[in-house]
Amino acid sequence: MLIRPRSRITLRQLVLILSIGSVLIMLIAGAIGVYHVQREQLMDDTLISNQAFAEKLAASTSNLLEQAQQDLAYTAERIVQSRQQPSQWQSEVDRLRAQGVGFNTVSLTDSQGIISTVSPRSRNLQGKRIDQNSPNAGLRHQTPTISSPLTTTLGNLAIQLTHPLYTQSNQYLGYLTGTIYLKSDGALARQLGEHFFRNDTYVYVVDSARRLLYHPKTDRIGTTVTINPVVDAVLNGQHGMQRITNSQGVDMLAGFAYVPEAKWGIVVQRPTLVTLSQLSKLMRNMLWQLMIPVALLLALLWYLSNLVSRPLGELAQIVQNGYEDQMVQRIRSVRCWYFEADHLQGALLSGLGAVGLQLGQLQEAAYQDPMTGLGNRRGLSLALQACLSMNQPFSVIALDIDFFKSINDTHGHDVGDQIICQIGDRMRSQAREGDALFRMGGEEFLAILPNTQADIATVIAERLRSNIEQATILPDRNVTVSIGVAGWRPGQDTTGEHIIKTADQALYQAKQSGRNQVICHQNDMD
Repeated sequence: MLIRPRSRITLRQLVLILSIGSVLIMLIAGAIGVYHVQREQLMDDTLISNQAFAEKLAASTSNLLEQAQQDLAYTAERIVQSRQQPSQWQSEVDRLRAQGVGFNTVSLTDSQGIISTVSPRSRNLQGKRIDQNSPNAGLRHQTPTISSPLTTTLGNLAIQLTHPLYTQSNQYLGYLTGTIYLKSDGALARQLGEHFFRNDTYVYVVDSARRLLYHPKTDRIGTTVTINPVVDAVLNGQHGMQRITNSQGVDMLAGFAYVPEAKWGIVVQRPTLVTLSQLSKLMRNMLWQLMIPVALLLALLWYLSNLVSRPLGELAQIVQNGYEDQMVQRIRSVRCWYFEADHLQGALLSGLGAVGLQLGQLQEAAYQDPMTGLGNRRGLSLALQACLSMNQPFSVIALDIDFFKSINDTHGHDVGDQIICQIGDRMRSQAREGDALFRMGGEEFLAILPNTQADIATVIAERLRSNIEQATILPDRNVTVSIGVAGWRPGQDTTGEHIIKTADQALYQAKQSGRNQVICHQNDMD
């Protein structure tokens, strides 16, 4: 047969493992939960902030273009009113370049596509033909326009805003052009560059052809953005926010807004990794702040584990040493302050104390009634001493067969002996585990019910009486019993003989009151 090895782990160690493990699991789970919540919060805040910036820049860019077109329209009207006075034309274009929204160059082109006036004059553009390879190209300048990125005659990457010149008779005279450089100092770059961004947040602008009009890296201005869902969305006229991987393969948190006047998209974005770098610092600060509460909690768990395991450890040590003198007193001296330890203490006192040891001796022949197998008077004496030494409440049931002499006279002593044995069997079948049953002699019986109050013992006695009355013990008559009950509680200054006598007095009262009934001693009923 395999022998199971004894466990080496103690209750205190088990409590510590479970409690500390629970604390650590909760701490880790809480940290993970906080991390994910803060992570989502940081990304959401960044997306909302970037969208707000993009919408603000879109509004200011829209205002810039609107103001530029208004400046062009105003200057064009003044040029038309000047009636073919080139000197005044020069003055107007110079004024527009100096006082407008920030044009790098301003030029006046006639209906034949020849630049007649330019500011600044050092550009050497006067007299040159524009779009000489496209004779009909001038038709597109007969309405106000904003061009796509283009390379100017002087080789600068720029956008151009134009406004046509018409007389009051609707005669087309040409158009006025304001040029804004994209790579060098231009109004758009100043407009977008004056906003302060931190932590690698930046802005870029794309036109309807997906070409970059503005970017912090000037070498990318004029290039085309390929696969980018944010650019797709913004060029469809949408405003919003999105987490994407941009065309450079970088995870970004982007906010975007549309500029309907120019069909441009403005995107403000920030690398996700930069945004989440703040979270690491936040988590470290949080963990440091939790160190003191966690340390205090662990110290408390250490103390409580010792407090919980101490009663069980002391009880186990007493039992391990085997039976010895004063064992009951030692078990009772253990401070069992919680439910399980208290019940274990009670079980040990019942099982290992005087009751368990001495009631077990009742199984020996010296303490048994030979006819019924119940305990005899010697066993009763030992049981009473044991119950009193336990200092726990118990009850005594005294039972007598009604009219037993008449039964003997009518049916004979052999039948009387059989009835006595059957009454003993009935008592044994109704008894609980731990109850002690005795035959006192003749037709008298007695039962001791450990740890039982008198009211409970009365219920048990009534159940026994009813069971005997309903049994078919004799064919011609019912056999009944009278029962007296008495109880003992800690603090009563009485002997075992007095308790037996009290139960006998209750039995005598039951017989005097008509037999076949249960009487509990009046003080015990109170």
